[in-house]
Amino acid sequence: MSRRTLINLALLVVVAALAALIVLAPERATRVEREPLSGENPRAISRIRLVPVEGPAIDLRRIDGSWQLVEPIRIAANDFRVNALVGVLAVPVHVRIDAPATELARYGLAPPRGRVRLDDIEILFGDTEPLNGRRYLLYDGRVALVDDAYFSHLSSSAANYVEPTVLGRDANPREIELPDRRVMREQDTWRLDGTDKQASAEEIANLVNTWRNAQATAVRPYEHSLDWKGTVRVELPDQTLHFDLARTEYEVILGRRDLGIQYHLTRSSGARLLSGAAG
Repeated sequence: MSRRTLINLALLVVVAALAALIVLAPERATRVEREPLSGENPRAISRIRLVPVEGPAIDLRRIDGSWQLVEPIRIAANDFRVNALVGVLAVPVHVRIDAPATELARYGLAPPRGRVRLDDIEILFGDTEPLNGRRYLLYDGRVALVDDAYFSHLSSSAANYVEPTVLGRDANPREIELPDRRVMREQDTWRLDGTDKQASAEEIANLVNTWRNAQATAVRPYEHSLDWKGTVRVELPDQTLHFDLARTEYEVILGRRDLGIQYHLTRSSGARLLSGAAG
């Protein structure tokens, strides 16, 4: 058998092996099952405390099936975001390491980069490893290497956990005072005082419903440097909310100075809140 024939046969073997890898690799990958970080049920968690490296701790409580921020401010929390955080209990672990306390510093766990307590479960967050960017966690006395999908929760401010519905869940406003008009409920009807007294009952009701359902695109810490001009007052059955008002080229911003947060809305959404019309 000639040398060329041997080389060709060797190449055929290599190609066949590569083809088999391509065909079989996805099948094998789908069969890989990694154990979750914890066997605890994320849905059973009712108390959360986040301790970032910088900034105040954040406390959350599940009350009547919904999450509430209790520290550093008291307000309804964003259920979706909080439930995403609790999902760290079920994150698949790539590697578990039995590391003595003297070796935790090499993983960024002594001191940790942040910590979260879920009921009585404490998880410490360390550094990321350079190869795949996965993060080291310390849980139940062992170091676990997981995909880095949860550390961002510890670097967020309390504002990021606020429910984005501007008036809160299931709001039932009694009166809304805008910069140029006031809408108030009298028995079973709504009355409008202001620049547009000719608005129909349907238009007034639409304005109220717009406020009731208004959702911010983002909630952020209050910025005193913004050009705040005008205020909005909304009277609810159990409290009165006061908002500072700012406008930018692309947004309308409603600030809760008392809580240190601000709601960001698109320009058109903000226009509907302030006048009942897009703009």
